[in-house]
This record gives sequence, C-alpha cells and structure tokens, in this order.
Amino acid sequence: MNKDEKSHVPGLIFRNQPSYTHFNKSFDDPADALFQQLNDVHPIFWKAEELQKRFEYNVLLDPRTKKEVTKVLHDHTRAERPHMEIIRNERYSKMNKKYHITCIRVLTAWLEMTHIDEEDVLQWRRRQFLRSSEKIEFDKVVKEYEQVKKVAIYAPTERLVKLYKTYYAAKMKLLFKDYPENLALNTHAGLPLPQSLKIGLGNGMQIKNVRLLKRQGWVSVLKDYAADLVRLNARLENYMDYYVNSIEVETEEEWNVNKGVQLMHYYYIPLESLLFLLTAGTSVDLPTEVSLEIDDNEESGFKIFKFKKPLPPRNCGWYTHKYVVEKAFETLLNASEDTQWLYVENNIAKLQERVEVPEINAVKTTTSDFQPQLQQQYMQKYSIHTKKDSKANSAIIEWNLSSTNDEHSSSELKVFTRLKLVAAKDTSGKEFLSSYALKLEYKPQFGAELLTKYELLQEWFRLKLMSQCKGFSEHGLCLRIAVNNFTVQLEHNLILASIEQQLDQLYQVHIPQLLAGLADILKLLGNMPKGKYFLRYNPKYPEKLLLAKPSTEITSNTVFLHTLINAEPSDMLFMTNMPHLPISDTLCTVIHRRYNIMPCAFKHILHHQCNFKVPKKVKTDEEWRQARLKAKLMLKQKKEDHLKRLKRARNRKIKAERLKRSKKQQQAEIAKTTELERLINEC
Repeated sequence: MNKDEKSHVPGLIFRNQPSYTHFNKSFDDPADALFQQLNDVHPIFWKAEELQKRFEYNVLLDPRTKKEVTKVLHDHTRAERPHMEIIRNERYSKMNKKYHITCIRVLTAWLEMTHIDEEDVLQWRRRQFLRSSEKIEFDKVVKEYEQVKKVAIYAPTERLVKLYKTYYAAKMKLLFKDYPENLALNTHAGLPLPQSLKIGLGNGMQIKNVRLLKRQGWVSVLKDYAADLVRLNARLENYMDYYVNSIEVETEEEWNVNKGVQLMHYYYIPLESLLFLLTAGTSVDLPTEVSLEIDDNEESGFKIFKFKKPLPPRNCGWYTHKYVVEKAFETLLNASEDTQWLYVENNIAKLQERVEVPEINAVKTTTSDFQPQLQQQYMQKYSIHTKKDSKANSAIIEWNLSSTNDEHSSSELKVFTRLKLVAAKDTSGKEFLSSYALKLEYKPQFGAELLTKYELLQEWFRLKLMSQCKGFSEHGLCLRIAVNNFTVQLEHNLILASIEQQLDQLYQVHIPQLLAGLADILKLLGNMPKGKYFLRYNPKYPEKLLLAKPSTEITSNTVFLHTLINAEPSDMLFMTNMPHLPISDTLCTVIHRRYNIMPCAFKHILHHQCNFKVPKKVKTDEEWRQARLKAKLMLKQKKEDHLKRLKRARNRKIKAERLKRSKKQQQAEIAKTTELERLINEC
C-alpha cells in the first residue's frame, strides 16, 4: 500500500486512541465531579456517612505567589485598544474648531521647543481674554464633577491601597526589629515649618557649590515604556509582591564620603527627608515621622546630623498611589529581559583622598599583600555588582546652602544629599537624565492635572542638584499615565524655570524664602545635644515640627512609637479632605489631539449644530416628565383662554349688533313721530 493510499484509509486516524466508551460517562455516577456539581447540597443537610464520602476539591495555587488562582483563562487573541473618553458636557466652546487646532499647534511647539508660525502666535494672542474666561468656567465644571463623582474617579485606586497595606505591614515588621518595644517619645522642642516663616525678599538663600561625590549601581537605558506599562497593569499585584518580598534584605546605606577637615556642621539628608522638612502638613497622605541622629566630631568640635528616610505614611492618597506604581514599575524593569542596563561606579570622594607616598626601603621581609580567603567570603565580597536581581543605585551630592547676599556668605551650611539615578539616554552612558517622574492622571478625560507641591519640589531639587553635575542633562522628563489602565497620556520635558513659575503661581512658594526657612530649621537643630531624635508632624500644631526624644519617663503627652505606627493604612481621611487639583492649560494630551480640543476648553460646535439652540442645562428624567406635564397644562390653558377670548368677542359682537338695531329702531320711530307731527300741523 502506497503512502498516499494509506493516508485515505478510514479509521487509521483513531489508532492508539481509547474507545468511545471511555468518554461515554453517565451523569448518574455519584463519584463524578459534574454530578456532584449539578446536585450540590449544603453540607449542613448531609449525613455523617455522606460527609465522609464527599468529593474534596483541591484549591489551585499560583506557584509564584502561593495565592489562590481566581482567573485561570485569559483571552489574548484580541488586542485591546485603549478607550479614550471625553467628558460630556452641555456647554460648548465659544471658539471654532480652526482656532482650537491652532492653539494645539502653538502649545505643542512650545512644549517641544520647535519652530512656531508667527500667524499662529498672533491668533493665539488675539483671543487671550476669551480663553481665560472659558478656562474659569471649565475649572468650575471640573471641580463640580470631582465633588459629585469622587468615588468613581478614585475607584481604580482601590487595588493600589490594598497593595500599599501589604507593603506597610511588611515594612513595619522590619522597623519593629530596629526599635525596642514600647519605645516612649517625649516632645523635646518645637521647630517652625519653613513655609510658616515670613522671610523678606532680601534674606533669601540659594544652593551653591554643587558637587557629585559618589554614584554607584545599575542604571537602565531610556526607552519607550508603553508596552511595559500595559504589562504592569495586567500584573501589578505580582510585581508588587516581588518588591515586598525583596525589602527584607534592604539596609540603610552608609554615608561613605571624604569629609576632610570639618569646619562647620555637616547635614546628611536623603532627598525624601529633605522634602519632609519642606512639605510636612501640605497633604494628609505625606509622611509624618522621620528619624535623625546628632553626633559630635571630637576633633573639630562641630556636629554631624544624619537623617534617615521618613517612615511610611498611614494615610493613603496621591503619594502612596504613586509610590506603589513606581516600585512595581522598577521591579518590572529589573525582571524584564528587554531592559538594557549600565553599571556605573564613580567614587570621586575616594579618588580625591590624599595618598601618602611610601618610603623606599630595603626589602627586609618576604611578606606579601595577598591574603588567603575562603571562596564563599571572596564571592560574597566581590560578586555584589554582578547579582542579577540587584539593580539598585544611588548618588551622593554635596552642596552649600548660602545667602543670596555676598555679605552673609559666612553663614553657609554644608549638606550631603543621597538620591537615586533615573535613566541613561543611550547605551554609551555619556549623559544621564537628571529626573524622570511618573504622574498618575485621575481625570484623563479632562486633560493633564497640575503637579502637586510635593512633586514640584521633588523635581526642582533633582534638577537643581543633578543638572549642575557633569554628565547629567539640564532637563527632566515627566511620563503621565492614566490611573485606570496605565496608558500613556503624555511625555513632556521639565525645566527649572517652569517649575519655579508653577510653584510661585499655584502654591505661592518662593524658592529663596523656602530655602531660608530650611536653613533656620537646620540651625535650630544645631543647638540640640547629641542623641537620637524623631521629627514628627502633628495636625494639632499646623505650623510646628515636634522634635521628640526617646525617654524612660512617662507623661500624659508621651507617645509610644509602636502604638503610633502599628495601624492599618486607610484612604478615608484623604477622601474626606481631598484638595482640588486643576487641569493644566499648557499640556496637550492624547484626548486633546484626538478630538482637536485645546486644554481647559469645552468641545467646539460642529457645523451641523450651529442652527440649533444650545441647551443651558441637561434635565433628568423626572425633570423632563415634569416639564412635559407643565407644557401640556400650559397648552390646555392656552386653548381654554383662546376659547374664552373667542366667546367674549362673539358676545361683544352680538351686543354691538343689538345696540345698532335698537338705535335704528329708535331713529325710525323718531322720524315717524316727527313726520306725523308735521302732517298734523299742516292740517
């Protein structure tokens, strides 16, 4: 038999297959899983022998997370297109579509720093008053929508709050190991907040003599993160679990810098603690406690202040939402095989140490600099940089906080700040980005929200410190993503001038005065004795930072650290005291480009809508029914009034005709009587 003939023989395709009777099962078998599922009875009604013979279901666990699998199958056959929804409002813009497109061109060119047509700029300036008035109305609509739809807007953040609770519980377990149980804190002093101090314009401070001392670790290469963010949205819980499991080995890094001869107080402050001093109390979801240690330098007589990172906040909000997304995104990049990494190690402070030239003497001994070591010790010491899962990095920057007036230059403060490196522009590593920020958009259907005060100050310090170091860019990047599906809405540049302008216009924050307030707090700390302290913010004292010190004395105002931080995080306080975050009028997101609508403006009227009257208010179903009933009653009343008017007019007409006939009869009788009298007189 040929090969072709053999392939057409019926029945050969069932060779080595079980008989059809193997699949022909009856539903009457009590041991069958489908039979038990169809005839499921609550165990409370079962007998003892039935409970012993019942079918036991095995729970399917994910081997990676050891959690129950709730969704086994997922359909990947259809590429989900991101749904972009524009807000539906009854108001329309007073500007036409052509002018909207012109404004989008102008704003995009300014943002990307490209050429702008002069005619477009002239049209932009002609209707500035019209844009401003419409922006005020638009902001009122957004604020009203945010108050009414608050729960719907922040519904996607429920999973972020849940993940943050898991992280907070794991972090507290580590903190409880560092501090003794029932640690009592008594308030030692009160320090004024920088924003509460009233400082004159001539007494401001500035940042000078910025110098990069050390940078070390793995830095990723910048790329398009759109596909990574889609994957992050699908597996956010998994990546956050990986991060929570990895924080068990996190340790506080030491400040290994070359201090030299100390001529003043030294302040070692991480960027997060620096922002805590400047923004404490501005939002309920920000950190409220930070630990610091004051030590003396016996050689110089000056003090050393070492701040730790702030404790995690107990109120969830904008800060915690962003923190969860950032940490999960970093974990995704570490696990991704498509991410390119560069290892940088540049300890400038160590290179600048003075090395004594050894004296040249005759060889007296045969000792060598090489020492025998165990293999495990050697690998543990020298294989840290090649660890696959370790992709952390850090940089230490030295800078001086001095007065803007040259006369007071003697009152300088030496500050050391540790912060993270973000990304390299290319694989060569010649230039690194000074800042790369993630911004969560809670109302993407309206546009791009403004940055908060904390975010603006964070990006300002990063740009101010990093841009003055060699090998870093003078601008940063901000990636705006929607909180509901992590789709990219916009990526734009950040520069110092625009950040300072936003701080001044939105939050009335002047950088020189704010830095002067920071200098006053650091100088007040210089008067404190050495020891370990806690800086706390209490809403009862909105203009103070409480400096608490561990103590064995128990008073009525004593606060126990474990009792203070051993609480489950919640977003209830944030949802009840949430400030309004306006929409930016200079950033064009994907929603503006798709619908050709300029930022902070309503939808323009189309040509087929010009002949229709624009409704002033959208009515509900009940209001519509009441209006229809009222219209029917008015129409009925109008008909009745019309009939009454017709009846009155007919009556008036009849009366007029009767009066006219009676007058004619009277005139005829008078004429007849007059004629009769004339005839009598003639006779």
